[in-house]
Amino acid sequence: MAIDGKTIAQHEARAFGGKPKVFQYWNDEETHAVNLLSCVDGPESGVTSYGTVDLSQYDNQLSTPDGKPIRVEILGACASGVEAFANVMSTCALNVATGEYSLSPGNIHPRVVELYEPEATMKHVLFVPPFLWGDDAFPTMEDDDMAVAFLQAVPISDAEFELARSEGVDALEDRLAEEQVDILDLNRASVV
Repeated sequence: MAIDGKTIAQHEARAFGGKPKVFQYWNDEETHAVNLLSCVDGPESGVTSYGTVDLSQYDNQLSTPDGKPIRVEILGACASGVEAFANVMSTCALNVATGEYSLSPGNIHPRVVELYEPEATMKHVLFVPPFLWGDDAFPTMEDDDMAVAFLQAVPISDAEFELARSEGVDALEDRLAEEQVDILDLNRASVV
C-alpha cells in the first residue's frame, strides 16, 4: 500500500484524538504548500495537536543504506489558545519543502517561534522522536518507494539552543527530561 496524505492524516487523527481539521499553508513565493492537520483537545483538554500530512511528498535529502528516500512528517502540540503555533509548524515544514533544511532527530530550526511569538520565552524548534502521544504511536511507515519518519517539534529557548550547540543535543534532551518541562508552554522557564 502506498503512503499518501490521506493515510497519514487518518493515522495522525487516530493518535491525536479530538476532531481533525486540515489547513493548507504556502511559502511566501507560493511555490510550495503543505497541509497541516490539527486536533483540538488531543491528546487532552486544552491542548491542540498538529501534524503535517503531506510533507513526505518533498525530498528530505536523506536516504536509507539501501538508497530508499527517508521522508518526514512533523508533529507538535501547544496550548489550544496559541494560534501562532500552526504558523510555527507550517514554517518548519515549508523550510523542508523548499529544500532549505532537511530533518532528522536533533535538528534545530532557529528563530521560527520568534517569528510569530516574539515575546515568548521559547525561540527555536528542536526535532525529536515523537513521545507526547505514546512511544509507539508514530512508527516509521514504509512502502516500496520511501520510508516516512515522524518527528516532534519541541520549542526551546536561546539558552537551551546554546546548550545544544556547546554540549550536544543529548545534553539538552537530558536536561529537559530531568526538569520535566511543559513543552506545550511557549513561555515556560528555560532549563538553562
